[in-house]
Amino acid sequence: MQFDTYTYALFLLLVFFVYWALRKHLKWQNIFLLVASYVFYGWWDWRMLGLIMLTSLSSYGTALMMRGDRSRHDKLWVTLNIVLNVGILAFFKYLNFLRDSLVDLLSWFGMNPDWPTLYILLPVGISFYTFQAISYTIDVYRGDVKPTRDMVAFGVFISFFPQLVAGPIERATNLLPQFLREKSFDYDTAVVGMRQILWGLAKKVIVADSIGYYVDQLLYNPYHFSAASMLWAGMLFVIQIYADFSGYSDIAIGSAKLLNIKLQPNFRYPFFSRNMKELWQRWHISLISWFRQYVYFPMGGSRHGKWRTAFNVMVLFTLSGLWHGADWTFVIWGVINGLLMVPFVFLPRKHLSAHASVRDIPRCLLTFFIFALASISFRASGIANFKEICDVMVNTTWRLRPVFGQPLYYMVPFFIIEWLGRKHEFPLERLPFPTAVRWLIYWALLIGISIIGLDRNMQFIYFQF
Repeated sequence: MQFDTYTYALFLLLVFFVYWALRKHLKWQNIFLLVASYVFYGWWDWRMLGLIMLTSLSSYGTALMMRGDRSRHDKLWVTLNIVLNVGILAFFKYLNFLRDSLVDLLSWFGMNPDWPTLYILLPVGISFYTFQAISYTIDVYRGDVKPTRDMVAFGVFISFFPQLVAGPIERATNLLPQFLREKSFDYDTAVVGMRQILWGLAKKVIVADSIGYYVDQLLYNPYHFSAASMLWAGMLFVIQIYADFSGYSDIAIGSAKLLNIKLQPNFRYPFFSRNMKELWQRWHISLISWFRQYVYFPMGGSRHGKWRTAFNVMVLFTLSGLWHGADWTFVIWGVINGLLMVPFVFLPRKHLSAHASVRDIPRCLLTFFIFALASISFRASGIANFKEICDVMVNTTWRLRPVFGQPLYYMVPFFIIEWLGRKHEFPLERLPFPTAVRWLIYWALLIGISIIGLDRNMQFIYFQF
């Protein structure tokens, strides 16, 4: 069940009315949310429900088995749970990648092992809910959160349907307590949630899906195009994936607001960043925060000198790249971004204002250009395709076919709206217009979504991760 379908709209409407009808009965409200979340997840493949149940039960039980004194006993339990969940993730996501990498390595030494390729279905959202479950047991071990004995509430924390399959990755300190206390309906929060859902759908359907058509055309066979076309494809792709993924996040956060549940923001206008460091403080915030909390800081963070800090930064971004997918192109993407971040370890810290101004636009454009260039490996369908793109960029002319300028019709209005709304959580949160004008904008977006293709089965990019 995808967010950009009429099926989800009906599902969300049903959940909304039943959820608030049970507002005086917290236990039944949580049971209903758990069932609804499992129905939502099982819509893709009911067989995968066993995995999310196993992840939930193992993490729930592990937390209860710990004594809370960070003893060897506690360390053993949290380690076993991490090994179990990472092992499940590795089996479904990385087994064939490891197999192929070993075959390629052995071929360098003249060996040609005939190992079979396993056809394993990757469960939707497994990277997201696995990381969320792991963070809970680590937080309990550290004493940041107390283990809950409410199995239903914990099950909802792991499987909460708006953010289940593509985040944001929530920590128990923020999300779990919200399922342990009664909530009252808040009209203003619900209205803001509806606006955020609308803006998320507009980004996904009008911007991301429309631009994606041109990205596919350009990168499917790079040798048909020029170096300029490849660079343009990289720029289009980062806009596509931003509109797609932040659109999903907006719909998820907006859906949660309808239930008076607050999810953490996952994007803060990253294309208005003035350098790469600021961009990574605004892009996929929940994932980078997860790696900082559970990898970067335990490795020492910035406490052991600049060269050790630079090494830790490289590890963080390399793992982030590998998290995104089982292919060396993702690892390359992570390494490139790590290298772009290392200079900031050695440069003096510079204070930036909260929001970019008009005079910052040149720096924002340069940062966007660098990020787009670095993201070409992310979009490549494999190492061979990445090599083709690089070959075209080095050895062909810098000429762009006029037809591929059509995405500007979507991009220019999109960036203008984002720029005007950059001081808010999302542009439609507080439009500085009369009521009639605001409703005109809402209806224009709704009509645009309907015309361009709601329910046309264009999957969100991050569902594959």
